[in-house]
Amino acid sequence: MPVPKVRGCRGFTILEVLIAAFLVSIGMFALVEAMNRGIFGVGEVEDYTLALALAQAKMEEIKDTAYSSVSGSARADINGYPEFEQAVTVTTPQTDLKQIVVTSYWDTPSGEMSVSLTTYVVNS
Repeated sequence: MPVPKVRGCRGFTILEVLIAAFLVSIGMFALVEAMNRGIFGVGEVEDYTLALALAQAKMEEIKDTAYSSVSGSARADINGYPEFEQAVTVTTPQTDLKQIVVTSYWDTPSGEMSVSLTTYVVNS
């Protein structure tokens, strides 16, 4: 018995299926790329926050030091945090006034980053 032909009912052609698969794969690629950038961004924020906390801790340590003992230090590794370095710069813009700048450095895939905190100490 022959199969009757049904008019108006068509299936998808292989070309239509390939185009649909291509469009879906483009969307999936964009989604995966957005997730990767988000994860990378979270890592950068974590490093920035830690560098800021390390600079703040050094600043508090310096504030607890007598005025005459406040001095700068060259860029060096931070104990317990090998991926970070820190430098302290002390200048005397006026008599009995010291400007203290604490800078923390760390490396990222896009290059070196740094964060600096500045304060002033008065000889009283």
